[in-house]
Parts: sequence; C-alpha cells; structure tokens
Amino acid sequence: MNDWTQRSLLFLALIAGIHASSFPASAPGQQAATKPIKPKVVCFGDSITKRGYGEILANILDVEAINAGVGGNSTAKALRRLSKDVLAHKPDVVVIFFGTNDLRADADHVYVPVLKYKANLETMIDQCQHQGARVVLCTLPPIEHAAFFTRHQRGPFDAAGGLSKLIQTYRDAARQVASEKKVTLVDLNTLLAQQPEWLSNDGVHPSKEGNTIIAKHIAKAVAPMVANPAPESTGAESTGAESTDLESTGADSPR
Repeated sequence: MNDWTQRSLLFLALIAGIHASSFPASAPGQQAATKPIKPKVVCFGDSITKRGYGEILANILDVEAINAGVGGNSTAKALRRLSKDVLAHKPDVVVIFFGTNDLRADADHVYVPVLKYKANLETMIDQCQHQGARVVLCTLPPIEHAAFFTRHQRGPFDAAGGLSKLIQTYRDAARQVASEKKVTLVDLNTLLAQQPEWLSNDGVHPSKEGNTIIAKHIAKAVAPMVANPAPESTGAESTGAESTDLESTGADSPR
C-alpha cells in the first residue's frame, strides 16, 4: 500500500470518527427518562410500622414504600419529624398509623391526651394534603391485655377507665378525624380482630404473618390512590378523598 492510499484511509477514518461522535447513541439522561417512576408511599407510624409492613406493601402495589416508623413514637414526637421523614420525600400517599404509644397512661413522658392526639392527627393530615399527598388513616389494632400488662402497670390504665375504654376513645378520635378531614380510614381493629394470627406474643406488635396481613388491608385503601394520582398541589389544602371506612365499625376487640 503506497503513502497516498494510507493517507487517504486515515483521512476517511478521521472523518467517520468525527461524524459518529457528533451523534451519541443515547443522551446521558435518556435511559433514566424512559424508566417508569413508581408512585411513592410513606408509611408513617411507630414500632408497628417499623416492623416492616411497608416493604410488603411495596411488592403488592409495585410502589416505592418508605418506612417512616420509629419505635416508641407518639403523635407528639412524630410531628417533630414530619417534615424530614415524610414531606421531604414528596409522597403521593401517606399512611398515618399512631395511637398505641399515645394512650400510655403509665408513662407521662409518652402519654398524649386524646384531644391532643386528635389535634396532632389533624395537623399531620393538613400538612400532607397541603403538599398534595393523599392520606390513609389507620385505627388502633387489637391489643392482647394479658401480654400487654406483663410489661405495663395496670393501675394507671384502670384509673383512666380501663384499657379497653381508653383504646376505644382513641379509635373514636381517629374515626372522627377521618370523617371531618374526608380521608380514607382503615379500621384495623375490626379487620385484625377477625385474624388473630396477625399478633405476636407480646400482645401489641405484628407477627411476621401479621405484617403481610396489615399490608394487604392497607393496600386495598392505597391501590385506587396510586392508580389515579392526585393533581399537583396548587398551594391550597387538598380536600382529600371521600372518607371511606373499609370495614364496618364493629365493637372494640382488644383481647
């Protein structure tokens, strides 16, 4: 091959390289843009939430579920982390599930009176809706009394009218908030009372099977919300979904 031919081939290769480099196979963000974005659900609660029903919820609904459960949290403590642990994620749906610690009549540093509990739930809902998220509110689940009182003093609860009465007072408060704020209510008391296998031996927290049971019940409420997302917030508070009781009220069923 003579020098002229070699120079010609090198020139053609250079031109081809320049031409190819000016048309990249894909723009840097092109692949990410075509990847579907999953709806975002924040599971906001105490140790019952922390146990992990959210991960199962994510698999059931094919959503991104963020576990914002913190052990020992009352609504008062949770409000202080609402912005960081919930609103910062810009969720489509927020599941609010509190009350077991709020009613701790045996612990002044944890106990939240029922009227304050109600006000705290209202504030949580207002802030979530203001950002454009839909809200699901859960009632307190059943509590197994004998196991509960192996870890807690009975006297303060008896002085407050008894554990059963106290639990029902907080459930009624959550139900009232859901009705007034027009958000979906999941009546876990009635639902879980029919499935006693949900409860672990400590009488309060879910068993491994219980996490799945809770996730399935909450999924029924969340499913239509992620299938039909709320419009973006305009700065005004959203009216939320119509109040929906997924099961009949039923009697209080702590055991």
